[in-house]
Order: sequence, then C-alpha cells, then structure tokens
Amino acid sequence: MASFVNPKVSISPATESTPRIVTYDFHDGERTPKDLQLSYFNFGGKAEAIRLLAFHGRVSFSDHRFERHQFAALKSSGQLLFGQMPTLTVKGTQQVPQCNAILRLVARLSTAEPSLYPVEEPVKCGIIDAILDLDSDIFTPIVVRNYKERFGFDFLNDSTSSPLIDDVTKNLKDRVLPQHLSNLSKLIGTSGWLGGDWSTPTIADFNFGVRLEYLNNLQEFDRIVEKDVKLKEFLDKFKNLPSVKAYQNC
Repeated sequence: MASFVNPKVSISPATESTPRIVTYDFHDGERTPKDLQLSYFNFGGKAEAIRLLAFHGRVSFSDHRFERHQFAALKSSGQLLFGQMPTLTVKGTQQVPQCNAILRLVARLSTAEPSLYPVEEPVKCGIIDAILDLDSDIFTPIVVRNYKERFGFDFLNDSTSSPLIDDVTKNLKDRVLPQHLSNLSKLIGTSGWLGGDWSTPTIADFNFGVRLEYLNNLQEFDRIVEKDVKLKEFLDKFKNLPSVKAYQNC
C-alpha cells in the first residue's frame, strides 16, 4: 500500500471569541490554506468526511473549529448561509454550505487521480450522487428522533412521550435501518468501494466511511453496521487508507 506524504500542519488555539484553527498546507500550486476555510464545530460530525477528503485529495485548507457559543454568535450575526455549518468559504468571499456540495467542490479542486468525482463521466457521477442521497434515507429518521424541535415535533420532548420515542427507536433498529443498510451493502463493488468496481474511492466512500462509523457507535442501535459483513469490510478498508491513517496521526 502506498505511503502518504503529510502536509505542513499548524494550529492556532481557540480564544473565548475565536475558533481553534488547524491549517493543512500541501503546497498545491497557487492555492494556500487561507483560500479554503472550512467552518464547523470542534469535533468530527458532518465535517469529518470533508476534512478527510481534502486531506486525501491533497487540497490545502484551514479548518476553523468553533465552540457552541461561538457558533451561536456567528449564526445570530447572519453570516452563515442557511444558518448552519459546515460551510466552505472560498478566498474569503464565496460561501458554499451543505455537505454534499462541499464534497463535490473539494473533489473538483483535488488533482488526485483517478478523480474523486469524475465530472467527465456523468453516469459514474450519477451513481455517486445517488449513493450520497441514500445518506438522507438512513440518517434523517435518526436526526428527527434526536432533534425533534428542529422539525416541529417539540411536543414529543415531553416525558409522557418517552414510550413513543422508544417505539420509534425499536422500529428504526429492527426494520428501517437494516433495510437501508442492506441497500447500501449491495452497492459495494468487487474492489470494496461503493458504487462499482472502480479501484479507488470516491466522495461517496468518504461520506459513508465516516457516517457509518458514527452510526455503528450509537449505543441504542447495538453496532448495527458491523452486523453486515460487507459493510464491516468496507469500513475496515476505508480506515486503512494511508491518507486516513495519516490524518488521524497528524
């Protein structure tokens, strides 16, 4: 397995009003880490796939990791498109929100070969996009269950609704999630990557390499992902990518 050449990494600690900033400089042409600013919280979450993809694709960027109170101030200021993170700000002016949009943009900026999102192959990109959309089918029910107020279900936060939430959790565990995970498992090609028999990962693999690990670690779902042999092998393959190992050791 090929080794991975690490970037120059520098860290600026957080203050009360400013985020922790980690910069990754791959010296990739004219672009500097300041040209791409990824903004998210100071944990993995929905930005981790973006971080890993940029790292793997040798795209220099600065990773701005906000605390909760800093995000609240940023949101109330109106600076965030859609009022949420992650966002990717390009050269200090153009802000791109939404995870899948950012993944596609980072892939296009990468010089990795084969391409992580080959726009010259529309059918392959269509398959990749379909797999990314499956993320919503799998995770939206979990998000609604966990953050009811975001979706207008505030009344279910009442303690008297606990039996209903328990029923939802059971249905997700026993029926809904296994069906969606089975559909995802069927998309793993002979090479071990999602979508086809191509020999290298795409943005779909980076998304689900992170998201499935998160799901597998949710205690209420009892290591549900690794019960599928192919998905477990996929996760192991992803975690053993040289770039993923290098990122975790930075």
